Amino acid sequence: MSKLIRFSKRVIDSLPPQPTEAKARESEYSDTEVSGLKLLINKQGRKFFYLRYRHAGRQRSMKLGNYGELDVAEARLLALKHRAQLSNGIDPQAAVTELGMTFRRFIDDHYLPHAYASKRSANSDDSKFKTHLFEKFGARLLATITRQEIQRYHDELISRRAPATANRHLALLKRCFNLAILWGYIDSNPATGIRMHTENNQSQRFLSIEEAKRLWSALDIDQNPIAAKAIKLMLVTGVRREEALQARWEHIDHDRQLWHLPITKSGRQRFVMLSETALAVLNELPNQGGRNYLFPGSKLDKPLNNARKCLQRALKAAGLTHLRIHDLRHTFASLAINNGATLYEVQHLLGHASNTTTQRYAHLASDNLRIASARVGALVVPTN
Repeated sequence: MSKLIRFSKRVIDSLPPQPTEAKARESEYSDTEVSGLKLLINKQGRKFFYLRYRHAGRQRSMKLGNYGELDVAEARLLALKHRAQLSNGIDPQAAVTELGMTFRRFIDDHYLPHAYASKRSANSDDSKFKTHLFEKFGARLLATITRQEIQRYHDELISRRAPATANRHLALLKRCFNLAILWGYIDSNPATGIRMHTENNQSQRFLSIEEAKRLWSALDIDQNPIAAKAIKLMLVTGVRREEALQARWEHIDHDRQLWHLPITKSGRQRFVMLSETALAVLNELPNQGGRNYLFPGSKLDKPLNNARKCLQRALKAAGLTHLRIHDLRHTFASLAINNGATLYEVQHLLGHASNTTTQRYAHLASDNLRIASARVGALVVPTN
């Protein structure tokens, strides 16, 4: 007899194993939120999500995944996807065994809907697929992509991109193939066992004051004023790309000159100090017609997807080279330190959870440290 409960992590974690003396191999619980979504617990305490449904007059069931590998939100999303197939007359279990699925179809129909429902950086994933991965793997059958092909792609990418970029692509591929296994489309992950490239996070490009001014002037006349203002705001606040592109007007407090970031890379909220220059950039932005995002894309209900092309145009116009969007953040930190800010202050300006990350800028603070050391020396030496 299935027990009716509202699934949540707290509730599921507290559920006991099926008693060893019980005749049934598993105990079963039904979710109150999604019809047909079940949780089975065996005598060893392992927990599994299942979907029970009726198709063509027959009662059927299919495993969705192990609890822990699949959380409650993911299980509900997957169950609802399969129930939508049922409403269209498709047996989801038969669809899962389909072998002719291409990489692009899996990403468009399955991965991206899941990512947009569960990841803050889903639009970044979307960009990687459209800009790079679809060209390489899009038309290939999902089940025929090999480890050697992914290794070759990973190695070739660093010839034109930073090692960190290549590693993010590899991590995304691993995640996609793991979900394809979890959802029953393939049996093994071809990205497993491929090693990440060594990242040199100490090598950063900083703009000088003169270079920053040239970039700013080039952005003033760029053909995409929305993207140009996004780059300007990143330069004068030090925020990350996604923090800027996801910013909403409701997060801006003009009176207190604060920008609220509800969720950051560290998973914590923080507040960004808005200088007069930053406020001036914001005041030049349109805030009308129901626009929620500071930097809307072609569709008003979606944010700007990326500002990379705008940056490349501005760099060319300014006679600058070898600058990534993330280097705007490094530039903000370097200019702050070179103009008297302490490492402690920069840590909080950038929103670093630990001062370990901020230590990469320690060499820039050497002059400030030398001045501070001289002051202490002057204090302790007696004057005649």
